[in-house]
Amino acid sequence: MDQRLVLAERYEVCGHLGRGGMAEVLRARDLRLGRDVAVKVLRAGSAADAAFRARFRREALSAAALNHPAVVSLFDAGEAEVDGERVPFIVMEYVRGSTLERLARGGPDGSRPSPERALRLTASVLDALEHAHAAGIVHRDIKPANVMVVDGGSADAVKVMDFGIARPLGARGVTITAASMVVGTAEYLSPEQARGADLDARTDLYSTGCLLYELLTGRPPFTGDSPLEVAWKHVEEEPVPPSRYAPGVPAACDALVLRALRKDREERFPDAAAMRDAVREALTRPHHAPSHAPQDPPHGAPQDPPPATVVDRVAVEAPAPGRGGARRTLLVSSAVVVAAVAVAGAIGVHAMRGASGDGSADASGTGTATGTVVAPDLRGQSLAQARRSARADRLRVGGVRAGACAGGTTQRTVCAQQPTPGSRVTPGTAVSLQVSPLLPRRG
Repeated sequence: MDQRLVLAERYEVCGHLGRGGMAEVLRARDLRLGRDVAVKVLRAGSAADAAFRARFRREALSAAALNHPAVVSLFDAGEAEVDGERVPFIVMEYVRGSTLERLARGGPDGSRPSPERALRLTASVLDALEHAHAAGIVHRDIKPANVMVVDGGSADAVKVMDFGIARPLGARGVTITAASMVVGTAEYLSPEQARGADLDARTDLYSTGCLLYELLTGRPPFTGDSPLEVAWKHVEEEPVPPSRYAPGVPAACDALVLRALRKDREERFPDAAAMRDAVREALTRPHHAPSHAPQDPPHGAPQDPPPATVVDRVAVEAPAPGRGGARRTLLVSSAVVVAAVAVAGAIGVHAMRGASGDGSADASGTGTATGTVVAPDLRGQSLAQARRSARADRLRVGGVRAGACAGGTTQRTVCAQQPTPGSRVTPGTAVSLQVSPLLPRRG
């Protein structure tokens, strides 16, 4: 775009700040008020698409409804002629600073934030979300790249931006197109987004858990070779505690993050205020007692992937090179996610990971060894039920594989497990499950 352009006879373009899948963000000078602003302009190729225009308008309306120091302010909106075509634009506060994504990857000096600073930054994000949720808006794309750390103020002052896919609370479904496409960024996608279910404020809290995970470890909780694989992991796999990748992370941070990343939203924090209070409580606990964990990731844990390629009905938007893998904005129909789950066993995306206990029977052979628990029988249960049952017995669900089961098994229920039911294992052991696949709908 011509940087000598003046939009609406008021905003003189003087630089380029960024580029996304449907828009460009420009630095401009407000000639009327004499201040620098950021102008988001829908690209000419996208301006003809009614869905993109609707999304762009929704971003303007969402931002206009918010007035909070931790949310980027909206100043103006309108249309201007660019290259002979009328395109919409949004004028926003120009923020000097860097993104949390850059900070999580090492910042200017190559060092990541301490756990204490990671918690303080997350509390500031939750302040912004509490305000947005009170205004009836779910952001739906909270991620480190959408949060700026402000220069020149408090070290923990942030600005949440990009409400491009925000939706009103209570709006049914998450689709924005007639093709029923789910929109979000794969590494920060909540399980309900991946399933195409209705959303509420707890969706943003899951994504905030992913954000905190990355601040603590330098990587998101789930990575993979494609957006579909990452989305599948959000639905089916349990996250590895952050301290397994960053041994200095305190146990309080592990517990907080893992609660935010519960698959069942009823088990997450009820709202942003409750999660922020938990973050602040974690800050008050002793930080000289980190979780005991090995320096290296556990055997079989996912490693940072190479940049993903475009796959069937998945658009990869603005990949960012560097440590932690590519960031991929996901537009994928829920039917495709279901199909991916159904064939996961066949394509070998996830191998079933065996997990056996190290408890042993006592001398009498009655199997009452101290420090062990009995593995429950999870067969016939749904994944949600199996997770609750495992937690009740001081265990956790580890790898989940979709694969063919014996005839008569109900779809999407557990049909095999390792360790086997009745075996003695140590508390905290991961139980690997095989589930009967849900066949994709026809038509």
